Amino acid sequence: MTALRLDLEWRTTATTAVLLPVLLMLGSWQLDRAEEKAAIAGQNAERMVAPAVALDGLAKLPAEDLAYRRVSLSGTYLSEAVIFLDNQIRDGRYGHDVLGLFIDDESGLAVLLNRGWVTGDPARRSLPEISVPGDQQRLIASVYVPPGEPYLLAGETFEDLPWPVLVQEANGHALREAIEKTTGYRLFPRELRLEDDQPTGFRRDWPVVNVSPEKHRGYALQWFTMAAALLVFFVFRSSNLLDLLRRRGLPNPSGNSFVDHNGKEK
Repeated sequence: MTALRLDLEWRTTATTAVLLPVLLMLGSWQLDRAEEKAAIAGQNAERMVAPAVALDGLAKLPAEDLAYRRVSLSGTYLSEAVIFLDNQIRDGRYGHDVLGLFIDDESGLAVLLNRGWVTGDPARRSLPEISVPGDQQRLIASVYVPPGEPYLLAGETFEDLPWPVLVQEANGHALREAIEKTTGYRLFPRELRLEDDQPTGFRRDWPVVNVSPEKHRGYALQWFTMAAALLVFFVFRSSNLLDLLRRRGLPNPSGNSFVDHNGKEK
């Protein structure tokens, strides 16, 4: 009976030695990302059913404890302050997130309050007409903490703020510094997002995370499948395993015929 033999051709061996750990590492990384996104989604679900707290109660919490916490606000919008977040796409349509400055009476802080999404002019010749409520409001919002630094073509600078203003990023230091300088109010350090059932808002269907855990798991499966395919190729290319399988009457990988134990096709 013929024994299994290995014949390690150097190019095949080197390629496998380099690529296999990389593929396995990428698959593991995607699984880690899936767990991270699942944890974020679970944390959001817990905090979104918790009672809303006053803005003063959040002011001293670290950033990792702020995300998605519900906040109760009582005050008024700053009438002239409208901020449009550029290049926000919904259902394939160009538009903007609309942010206002809400002055919270209890804390005396201004908050950058995201009221939701509106369609915009794809040619960017004009900005939408947005009304700002002038009466007293009691609102519920949640704290938004970006998952990472945004990609910007160039850093934004603001000498002053002629309202309305179009920005690339709503949580940048330059914009917040300009708001405080222009309005004279101290600004809460994080953007707030108006809850779905609250008045004064527009379309509000922000994703909790930018990529779902299921997608990351799907990417991981792709990397692991590629690693398995590479390993199978290496084994068959570097051994006589295929010949042994043929002699035992297994299907011939090169065609539809079968090979019996004597080496004859059927």
